Amino acid sequence: MTPVAGARRRTLTGCVVAGALLLALPGTATAAPPSGAASLRAAAATAAQRLGSPDPRAAQAAIEADVWGGPLVTMVRTRARVLCLGPTNQLLETSTLAGPTARLVVTPNADTLYANAWLDLRRGPVVLSVPRSDDYYVFQFLDMYTNTFANVGTRTNDGAPGRYAVTGPGWHGTLPAGVHRISAPTPDVWVIGRTLVPSPSDLAAAVAQQRDDTLRALAEPTSRLSIPALPSGCSTAFSDATFLTDLATAMAADPPQARDRPIVADLAAVGIGPGLVPDGALTPALVRQSIAAGTSVVSATTAAELVTRDGWSTLPSEGTYGTDYVARAATAAVGLGANVPAESVYFQAARDATGAALAGATTYHLHFTRSALPPIDRRAFWSLTVYGPDHFLVANAIDRYSIGNRTSGLQYGTDGSLDLYVGAQPPAGHETNWLPAPSGPFSMVFRTYLPGAPIRRGAWAPPPIGPV
Repeated sequence: MTPVAGARRRTLTGCVVAGALLLALPGTATAAPPSGAASLRAAAATAAQRLGSPDPRAAQAAIEADVWGGPLVTMVRTRARVLCLGPTNQLLETSTLAGPTARLVVTPNADTLYANAWLDLRRGPVVLSVPRSDDYYVFQFLDMYTNTFANVGTRTNDGAPGRYAVTGPGWHGTLPAGVHRISAPTPDVWVIGRTLVPSPSDLAAAVAQQRDDTLRALAEPTSRLSIPALPSGCSTAFSDATFLTDLATAMAADPPQARDRPIVADLAAVGIGPGLVPDGALTPALVRQSIAAGTSVVSATTAAELVTRDGWSTLPSEGTYGTDYVARAATAAVGLGANVPAESVYFQAARDATGAALAGATTYHLHFTRSALPPIDRRAFWSLTVYGPDHFLVANAIDRYSIGNRTSGLQYGTDGSLDLYVGAQPPAGHETNWLPAPSGPFSMVFRTYLPGAPIRRGAWAPPPIGPV
């Protein structure tokens, strides 16, 4: 997951934020609520009644705008921050693994180099060229509504070189021979690249591979979109006061899909949308209250979708959401950039298997039997990472920020089992299998890349988290 620090985020009542997604209390594992416009309308109507607004209709629409449009606004604001570092249609790449000084994204993984690009497809396609790669990598493509609509990498091309043209909606040109087409639902697209660094000694090779990745506009576009472009300034002064304006601007630049028409109609009825004048009932106070109410709607309904086991929680509906607007809002708020389960599945924990909050003063133990080691594709990897209360990596004496199947010197039992230890102090005799944690509260993310079917269908989860 790759949310940008400072992006629009929520504190979700009744759930624990653990950097990447939401964590329910132990034992929570219930059926997901109905999705779509009807579900959001019902939840927003109930929340509007609680507000006691003199105009419940306007309050309901504003709450719907927050839940449905929050992810879009988050993307726009994230885009503005990243474009301060470079223009559209250009790859911005890191040359070092994330560490405690990294502050661009929250909950970064410490296993891959990152690349970012914001595409503007109004003038024609943009072509991504990738070389041959024997190590895991992926380029993830997200539309402006946070849906992952394509991936290019180890899973999709088995590491073969290739050229991929990303085309905007309505483009009807002809691509050169050998160029694969990726059709984007919106004119603006976020591309997130991840390149595995198998070991510290492989960093230079991974950086060199990244430098062979290129992003260029197609030489002779045959058509242009007339959709207005989003602003590309470097403003970072975002607030709830500008939410409705930001939402209308974003909807004009990246029009909603047909499936969103019921909610878009609700918003338009009170003047929310491109070229509309907000209803007089949408006062600044009501907008602030509605955003808070939208947060409560997301909190109350997302807990039902979480699956929690032995202290670990996961949200099955990651990556592509359709009309599950609540799941989309939850992920965008605290885990922007989540990929689809076929590419990666994440498990999060802020409590141990008994429900006690994780704290570094205790040393925790995870025991994997040989048959219960993470079932992943041999081309990929798994890792465990610790984060401080602010969801960033925390400095430690051995400069280790993740541990997993590629960790040098990892010791397995004679029966093929594996024991991992997490805490502020090294466990005597088990230092090689130790992941340092801060002395106070912390959370963990267990990442599985190219997860096998048992992980994807929910039959596998990391082992229980318990004190030594």
